[in-house]
Amino acid sequence: MPRWRNADFISQWVGPISSIAATHRQFRRGRDNQAARDCTLEFCFVASSNAGEGRAACWWGSDFVPGSSLTYELLVLEHDVLKAIATGRSLAEAMDIICRRVEAMLPAVACSVLAVEDGKLRPLAGPSLPEDYSASLDGYPIGPSAGSCGTAAYLGVEVDVLDIVGDPRWDGIRDVVVEIGYTSCWSSPILARDRSTLGTFAFYYRDRGGTRHVERDIVDACVPLCAIAMEHDRASAAVHRLAYRDPLTQLANRTAFFDRARHLVASGGADASLAVVYVDLDGFKEINDTFGHWMGDQVLSGVGQRLRALADDQGVVARLGGDEFALVASGVGDAEMAALAARLIGSFDEPFRVEGQNAMLSASAGVAFREPGDHDLTELMKNADLALYRAKTEGGGRFCFFTPEMAAAARRRRELEGDLRKALERGEFFLVFQPILDFATGIIRGCEALVRWRQPTAGLRLPAEFVSLAEELGLIAPIGAWVLEEACRAAVHWRDEIYVAVNLSAIQLRDPAFCDEIRASLARTGLPPHRLQIEITESVLLAESPTTARALNTLRGMGIAIALDDFGTGYSSLRSVRAFRPDKIKVDRSFVQDLERNDQSRTIVAAVIAMARSLDIVTTAEGVETAAQADLLQRDGCIEGQGFLYSRPRPAEEIDAILSLQGGPAARYSAAASVFGAAVTSGD
Repeated sequence: MPRWRNADFISQWVGPISSIAATHRQFRRGRDNQAARDCTLEFCFVASSNAGEGRAACWWGSDFVPGSSLTYELLVLEHDVLKAIATGRSLAEAMDIICRRVEAMLPAVACSVLAVEDGKLRPLAGPSLPEDYSASLDGYPIGPSAGSCGTAAYLGVEVDVLDIVGDPRWDGIRDVVVEIGYTSCWSSPILARDRSTLGTFAFYYRDRGGTRHVERDIVDACVPLCAIAMEHDRASAAVHRLAYRDPLTQLANRTAFFDRARHLVASGGADASLAVVYVDLDGFKEINDTFGHWMGDQVLSGVGQRLRALADDQGVVARLGGDEFALVASGVGDAEMAALAARLIGSFDEPFRVEGQNAMLSASAGVAFREPGDHDLTELMKNADLALYRAKTEGGGRFCFFTPEMAAAARRRRELEGDLRKALERGEFFLVFQPILDFATGIIRGCEALVRWRQPTAGLRLPAEFVSLAEELGLIAPIGAWVLEEACRAAVHWRDEIYVAVNLSAIQLRDPAFCDEIRASLARTGLPPHRLQIEITESVLLAESPTTARALNTLRGMGIAIALDDFGTGYSSLRSVRAFRPDKIKVDRSFVQDLERNDQSRTIVAAVIAMARSLDIVTTAEGVETAAQADLLQRDGCIEGQGFLYSRPRPAEEIDAILSLQGGPAARYSAAASVFGAAVTSGD
């Protein structure tokens, strides 16, 4: 049962919350006084750290007039302070209640409550002390000679100075207090449950006198009460920080950001200017992958510091999550926001120094302004996000302002997404094949399978228009599996020496089940593994994924050829060849197209062909469009070629017919192929 301390009909208890009603009934039954049995209960509860327990101050009956004992006054004070805490009044207000009530009980005393923050005093209440004196204590460091309060806070024990003038503990602050007429000061530390110092509770005297045991009773009652209020305030502040502050960067979090934005909208008026900047870090994943998540967290913390310093008083900066940040500002124009965004992007020019290592990254930003009269934040945030997306797609490391065209582009993208999600089940994809010829004989050695999408609302779409989106949406695996099986099914009807080439996404290769899926496709279609060629880009190899490396080795072990596509366009082509020696290198069309007019391109292509020949790697030239290009490539020793000179990509049935006519040099093949008329489409 709760522990009771009774004074007249005023009671205070500490115990389980569930005992309130039971204790009240027991107390009423145990009283002889009829008034107590007929009365009602009023109480105020404040939870303690022990789960399910708390403190309540209570009394019975509005008609009963108790005596004016000190115990009664202290219990009423405790009730009022606990009620102030429970109803959400500030800590300063609660401490002011204590000081004023104590001064009413002890007219010769000036009461003061100070908090301790980071080793410094912070005034909370002192209604009878001059404001100038309280202000002089604000930020005063605690220590062994810091007046009664600063010393009590430092030592964690009571400090009772009877003579301020002569006591060395007041040397640093004596003149101020003597000037206002106080001669002595008794200060008690307010301690938390962990014995850390929360603050001080002090009495100032002009003429020391009075009944000392009365003062002791008041101190003994008020110091624990101050501790309850201060710990409650500390806990509330911690909860508030968790709710509104990002713990890593100490910036506002998403909740605080949107609350602030809504406040600015509500307080600024219908036509007030309001701007939002969305910020996203470019290449942050590489920081995590290269240096580890701990260093990534340190970089994010550094980003928060830089953004906070840049924004200064111009707005609220927040971390929305991950590597996304935002700023909201009011009363700013285009020029100011452009200058701020430029400084923001420029702040990433300097590396982030963590544990002796430099981490370089850039940022992209999108800026949007609220339309006059628009009170809906949703549209403003969406517009800033669209501007950020545009900055990212333009290469990153820049900022963009929102324009209406971006919204139209986003609408088209949403429509494209919706159609793409349904395209496979609707049978809207189909394959075309582009022949790959042997330069020396003019014989078709293989065909590259290229996917096309016949979108109902927009017509024919090339891979460049939907493959990257399919990767983002997680659709590339099922689309890729369909392409692979359809290509194998078409190629199984060709002569045994002709292979089919299929492009793979890095996402497919990272799937541990991918090799099993290829085995299953080959088994279902009956295509021998040596007639399948897998084409990958340099980015697949540069990712250096163990899963990808295992998959490529498994495919090669099955007898499937690996071709390195678009060779020369990556930033580390030679490294790719060294890391994983492919069976074939495909020289990118951008070099082939410049062969006749650019000596540098000719030199590069010749060097690539020579390197491949020395490593016993087959070379294929993409995008061959003229006989002069073909002659130059053949002269340099290129083995294969594909391009419009020989054939545009064609449906499987046309390829079947072309293959049935094969048998002469390339020129003769080109003439024969022309009888099939215009190609389905150009490009990959």
